[in-house]
Amino acid sequence: MAFTKYIISLLLIPTLLCSTLSAQQKKFREKASGEKVLPTEEIRSDRNKEDYLLEGIRYYNMRNPELAKANFLKLLEKDPSNDAAYFYLSNISLMAQDLVSGEVLLKKALALDSANYWYNDLLARLYLRTGRPEEAIQTYEKLISLYPKKTDIYYALADLYMNKQDIGNSVRTLDKIERIAGKSEAVGLARFNLYRIQQDWEGALKYLIEFDKEFQSARIETLIGDMYADRYRDTLAMKYYARALETEPSYAPAQFGQAEIHRMHREYNLFFEKVTPFIKSPYVNPQMKQEYLTQLLQSPQFIQNFKPQVDTLMADLETAHPKDSTTMMLIAAYHNEFGDKEKSKKILQDNYRQHPDSFSAAFQYLTYIYYLEDWEELESEAGKILEKFPGNTDFLQLTGIAQYQTNRPEQAIKTYRQIEAVALPQNDTATLLTAYAMLGDLSHETNRSGQSYAYYKKALEINPNHNPVLNNYAYYLALENKNLKKAYEMSKKTVESEPDNPTYLDTFGWILYLMDRCEEAKTYFKHAMLYGGKENADVLDHYAEVLYKLKEYDLAFIYWEQAAALDKSMGIEEKVRERKAQMKK
Repeated sequence: MAFTKYIISLLLIPTLLCSTLSAQQKKFREKASGEKVLPTEEIRSDRNKEDYLLEGIRYYNMRNPELAKANFLKLLEKDPSNDAAYFYLSNISLMAQDLVSGEVLLKKALALDSANYWYNDLLARLYLRTGRPEEAIQTYEKLISLYPKKTDIYYALADLYMNKQDIGNSVRTLDKIERIAGKSEAVGLARFNLYRIQQDWEGALKYLIEFDKEFQSARIETLIGDMYADRYRDTLAMKYYARALETEPSYAPAQFGQAEIHRMHREYNLFFEKVTPFIKSPYVNPQMKQEYLTQLLQSPQFIQNFKPQVDTLMADLETAHPKDSTTMMLIAAYHNEFGDKEKSKKILQDNYRQHPDSFSAAFQYLTYIYYLEDWEELESEAGKILEKFPGNTDFLQLTGIAQYQTNRPEQAIKTYRQIEAVALPQNDTATLLTAYAMLGDLSHETNRSGQSYAYYKKALEINPNHNPVLNNYAYYLALENKNLKKAYEMSKKTVESEPDNPTYLDTFGWILYLMDRCEEAKTYFKHAMLYGGKENADVLDHYAEVLYKLKEYDLAFIYWEQAAALDKSMGIEEKVRERKAQMKK
């Protein structure tokens, strides 16, 4: 099928939760408990060891590691062999990301109570966190010998064996789980993963079918349906999707599987009927929906034929995940592609306002305004966003572009100098290259040729082969009719690397013309005509000058007429009258 189905593995290893509370959270805790959180130095010294233990646990559960630690340390002063104190101090160190101290303290607890389940479990997870799976396996195997009926240990161990692709030990571990607890969906999916690791898809399908005869599971039945669908055995696929929906009537992945088969059979009414619950479900991973709808959007004909229905799907997606930033961006892209640009802009604006700390949400919003070429709004909104992201060079560049497009080069120069000031200490050469290129162009526009060339030189120190800078530097030298040899060398590099670029061909041809190498210039202008040069009045004008100098007058006047039709402001008609008058003398 066109869309790859997802497989959910239940054999997940829990990670260590390490977080610290903010001052606001502490204030909330005080308010909720009606109790003032005391500074560390207010720990009483007249308590017995049981009181210190209880107070330490109380503060630990209240997420106040400072006071919890102080109590546990006092406890160890009175009772150096208290394993619980070491265990809690280990957890506090791990919360503070001090993994080394956490491990040392935890091993002290284990030295005092080596059979404790929680101590060993935490140690295994710590080994995983620090990239030591073999030691984690040894710890879980020890736990199994101590707690042979605790299935959670077996699941964790099975997952570790699978990660190692140790099929034999994985199978033996899953067999033990089934002997202890019987068949379960989790074990079934785990065994399927073993077949998947071995790429034994036929064995996987056979196993799942036999498993389903003894243990009904909507997830397993949907997985069987997916595997039949991948083999284009749609009747069997639909049978198992239907079984899954009998087991769990609102199971969205099964509805989706049916929908895809209807779509492949062009049964579009049934397709939309089945896919709608899948899109509407707030419990289905939004990323899965995004990937699926993105594939649908790649067929413009499908969208055009069923736009009202697709509009509804997008509205349902928005309702299901109104705060998911990536979902909002997909919906905005849809409306942009299929006609409602204002709605697209509004979605991106609302998305940014819902996620004011999200760089991607802000960047998507601003770049969409850039796409709409609303330069005044771009500068205004970029200014507001820069208050949230001060000194961000991406947003500063968008501000500079807006200022340039609204014919305020002096303001744009200030902005790009600000970009330079931010990028220099960071040695951000990519940003500096862009800034120097723009400052070169803007300086030339404000009649600061010397400054313009200085910026171009800085840009070429970063990247000697940056074609836009090479071209502009060469062209402005040509306009001043000076240092043509240098202009020639720079422009030559651009046409060698991009031989079909009409802008670069025009610059190089014009430099050759100024060097009185008109036959060579004509060759480059002829090539430019094939790649878009006929749509540019300046290129046509330059080509006509070359032809006129070569005394190909009729052709020169044809190209001048074309240039005049494209741009009346260039005064070409007056030039043509003057040239024709000169020819009569």
